[in-house]
Amino acid sequence: MLYSCKQRDDYPSFDDKEIVTPPTDIIPEDKEIEPVTKKLMAQTDLIKTFLVDSSVTLTKGLVRTHIRYQNKLDQRVSLQLLTVDLSSKAVFPSIMSAFDDYLYVSQPIGDMAKYCEPRAGGEILAAINAALSSTYSYIKNGRQINVSTSNIKTKEKTRPFFAIRKDGSPYIGNCADTTKFAFEPYDLNQFSGLVSGTNWVRYRGYNVLTTAAIVQAITAIGLSADNKTMYALVVDGGDTNFSVGISLNDVAVLMGALSSYDAFVLNGGSTSVMVQKTNTGNQFNPVVWNTVSKPLTAGGSASISGIAFVKR
Repeated sequence: MLYSCKQRDDYPSFDDKEIVTPPTDIIPEDKEIEPVTKKLMAQTDLIKTFLVDSSVTLTKGLVRTHIRYQNKLDQRVSLQLLTVDLSSKAVFPSIMSAFDDYLYVSQPIGDMAKYCEPRAGGEILAAINAALSSTYSYIKNGRQINVSTSNIKTKEKTRPFFAIRKDGSPYIGNCADTTKFAFEPYDLNQFSGLVSGTNWVRYRGYNVLTTAAIVQAITAIGLSADNKTMYALVVDGGDTNFSVGISLNDVAVLMGALSSYDAFVLNGGSTSVMVQKTNTGNQFNPVVWNTVSKPLTAGGSASISGIAFVKR
């Protein structure tokens, strides 16, 4: 038998470090700026350099706008914004839960929309994440699944919530009155659905500023003073090549420019996601809810609840 100590020509050298080239993010030239982007550029200093934007009308009263820009530190930011004209009566928000059930389980938002659509009262065209875990309050179909933070009377509770009254009208409130956040009294039994959030960014027409400087992916909602316009915002984060994220104070500035009277953050990080319904034409999988944002986790981390935007 013959043996050779000669190393094969194709034998790898483990001392050589592999050079990883990040994928090139090619942004096409865009000379037509959407009206909502122009408003943000005119009324805020968020957008130092405009990159590209686009808008699509999902149905009457529901428009999704994608905006990409460089912020004051020349970092890239990508955001998805749903503008909901509630006065059109053509679209309405609906509270979703994992598997359209009442259990303390979680599910990706795209799958959640699929499960919840049969009982949503219409066609779910888009959806965003809400609560991450069962520590957040929520009500589904009038059933109070978890209201532990909604009915506590201690003055330290300042958790905001978004609710839908049984007559279909939207409502933003606070889990308990404080000297800083005092709302009119409410009865939990008047709500058919409710999800709570984390941080106020707009309260009664004023920005709520914070010393927290963290920049991350964020999901937030806002409501105009007349309750006729709702905004749903998802900002991607955690990827400096695509979108670094956004601070709470910048969300406040953005929501203020959109004329939100009250606005708050639902959640952030890997749970932040926006999905949109797409008809594929595939007979085996004719409908999917595509992820239009770009969360670090494919499809976004699972949540226990979400907010759907439903076509009547």
